[in-house]
Amino acid sequence: MALWRIKLKALAVDCAASKITISAKNNDNKASLILDIGPKQSQELLPAIDFVLSKASLKPAELDYITICKGPGTFTGLRLAFSAVKAISLAFGTDIYAVPTLDCYAYPLKDIKAQVVATIDAKKEQFFATVYKDGNKVMDSKDTSIEEVIGHLDKNYPVICTGPDCKLFAAQLKDKCPSLTISTLVSDCVSSDCLYEMAEDMIAKKIEPLKDFEGPEYLRKSEAELALENK
Repeated sequence: MALWRIKLKALAVDCAASKITISAKNNDNKASLILDIGPKQSQELLPAIDFVLSKASLKPAELDYITICKGPGTFTGLRLAFSAVKAISLAFGTDIYAVPTLDCYAYPLKDIKAQVVATIDAKKEQFFATVYKDGNKVMDSKDTSIEEVIGHLDKNYPVICTGPDCKLFAAQLKDKCPSLTISTLVSDCVSSDCLYEMAEDMIAKKIEPLKDFEGPEYLRKSEAELALENK
């Protein structure tokens, strides 16, 4: 039986960006919550998880799996999300499937005949980016420059930029490569449906869940780590 025809109970958490998404599904029933309340979010994640589980009539022990955006993204948000889901995993033995954030942004466009560039502004004239062409990845997620991304693009094929900072990226891309045909699809938070589908695809392909020692994928050292190295 195809995995997507099997009824599963799951929790999805995305804290990679400033707007966070928490969702629970119980077979065909789903409860989701999006929070965009600034610094208070760190205090609200655990109550939000309890809330969506309750609305979906689920207990943590009943979960078949947990899925989470593994980064890149905000250092604090990623650490917070991983701590929360690992606590549930440890308590109940639930598998965690961690999905790259940029792949989640690109996923809704997987069937489009175009080049898809999923981006997050990494500051310092850099972007976290990944590139797909016709649903196939041609550049892995990395901390990169506009120039490097251009090197992976077909100049005669349309480009769709997506992610929370896609308009900024698209404007800079157009400045440096005016011949490109560029459109944008702003996505300031990850769809829980994408997380569920990508996690269940991993399960179907027998990809191993997150190991105990694995954590977020930052792609860049934190300011504190860099400052410590420079001492």
